[in-house]
Amino acid sequence: MTIRSLLLFCIIIIGSFLYFCTNEDNSVKVMSFNIRYSNPEDGINAWTNRKGLVYDFLDDKQPDIIGFQEVLKSQLDDLSNELIDYEYIGVGRDDGRESGEFVPVFYAKDKFELLASSHFWLSETPEIAGSKSWGAVLPRIVTWLQLKDKNNGYIFYVFNTHFSHVSAFARNESAILLLNKIKTIAGKAPVVLMGDFNAQPSERMYSTLTDNWEGYLQLWDTRYLPIENDEANFQTFNGFKHETPEVVIDHIFTNGFFDVKSFSTHHVIKNDVFISDHYPIMAQLDFRLNRRSELGNRKKLIQNAQVPIITPALWCFYDSVLVEIKPQGTKADIYYTLNDEQPDTLSAIYAKPLILKESSTIKAKSFADNMYPSSTVTTTVIKKKRSFAELTEVIPEADEKYFSKGYGALFDDKRGNDNQLNDGSWCGFNGTDNDFLFDLGRKQTITELYISSLSQPAQWIVAPSKIEVKTSNDGIRYKTIAQKKILPSFDEAKSERLLFHLPLNSSARYVKISVYNGGLLPKSHSGSGNPSWFFIDELILQ
Repeated sequence: MTIRSLLLFCIIIIGSFLYFCTNEDNSVKVMSFNIRYSNPEDGINAWTNRKGLVYDFLDDKQPDIIGFQEVLKSQLDDLSNELIDYEYIGVGRDDGRESGEFVPVFYAKDKFELLASSHFWLSETPEIAGSKSWGAVLPRIVTWLQLKDKNNGYIFYVFNTHFSHVSAFARNESAILLLNKIKTIAGKAPVVLMGDFNAQPSERMYSTLTDNWEGYLQLWDTRYLPIENDEANFQTFNGFKHETPEVVIDHIFTNGFFDVKSFSTHHVIKNDVFISDHYPIMAQLDFRLNRRSELGNRKKLIQNAQVPIITPALWCFYDSVLVEIKPQGTKADIYYTLNDEQPDTLSAIYAKPLILKESSTIKAKSFADNMYPSSTVTTTVIKKKRSFAELTEVIPEADEKYFSKGYGALFDDKRGNDNQLNDGSWCGFNGTDNDFLFDLGRKQTITELYISSLSQPAQWIVAPSKIEVKTSNDGIRYKTIAQKKILPSFDEAKSERLLFHLPLNSSARYVKISVYNGGLLPKSHSGSGNPSWFFIDELILQ
């Protein structure tokens, strides 16, 4: 054996010896934990009843790094006061300071040195605090840290986030942005990515994060890599219920610089109090001396063109309305339709603002080179007629939390605020069928009805099951002149505005519009068995 070969052999033996002898020093325990925002309406599972359970659990598990989600400022103060062995980085997602939910990262201050940290938003303008895009109804934020292990000198990055709960498109676009940010910020360094992604492994967002893309270090889901698998049940969302469908939406990803010694999901319930509506997950990671080989064929990461923005000057008008359609991000061609058909490259191409003189539904889509087409964006504008219809009674009344004086919100030609349902721009009804009674003053011809409502099943708000229109000339005897049956969606991953149109052809003085509740939340819903809500922000009878 040559001296060079002998020297190489000794280096390998000594390196292996040092690696296995100090393996515990190479280990880091990482936890992702959506603690559920402090909501007094959670009853027995309100934060005041749960926080002691949270503290005891964290004290028992002693994670080195914790990525929390849904943390309000008051909860952040509680955690900071309790976790005295940790430092944290985090800001509120609404303003980049203290407003809105935080996704803070706590790290053991005796074990790690903070080298750098910052935040960005999951939007087309990621450096603007509070920004949102792609159909997400709330701002979403990422907190990242660069840490140095004080014992062995390893330098690595931690990213913690909480993706949109309503838009699969927003989640996939967020994943693409996150991959690009990780590449820019961390380069080819070790990375841990954790959070509540509101997506199961079957969703496109998941494969976007974990596929082998050209120019990116591959990410791996730690729950499928452990040397020691503590348990097979990966259920992470419980909705404060013992029996729920399996929902796995909380994840911890790493790139190839880590081995996964163990992965565990902690189903913590004590005296019928849940630790959260999510179960915490934890992975014990070991730093690798050499990066793991990538899995699968390398692919080119193709992004979606950004959805265009349709901006009508008004959504209700009397004579005409100007409608502009603007691209976002990458230069793209925009195609649109006015006949309720899906736009494609054979549709009209947008070149200048549209002047519309009739009620219209505008659908638009962006197409760009080397990109997938955007999703379709839809906006309806309604031409109103002068009407003397007076709302005389609503039976039963709207919930007092979601009410506008005299039901003015229903006739102000303005859309309700999706992010502030109790600001007077909506009327909300819980578990009831409702009659809206109108007096036209005299016998008149009525031609159509529009009802604008909201579907946010994650907030227990769903579409009505039926809308029925009845007329009368004496206010006593009514006859049905039109009805529309509706199949409400209870999919908690989707949120949308709904506009129902009923053509009418009748003459009468009195009109009764009956809106039937969507029904109890089904077994597939996290709020199973509870009555659903109906929210309306505009009612047009003409």
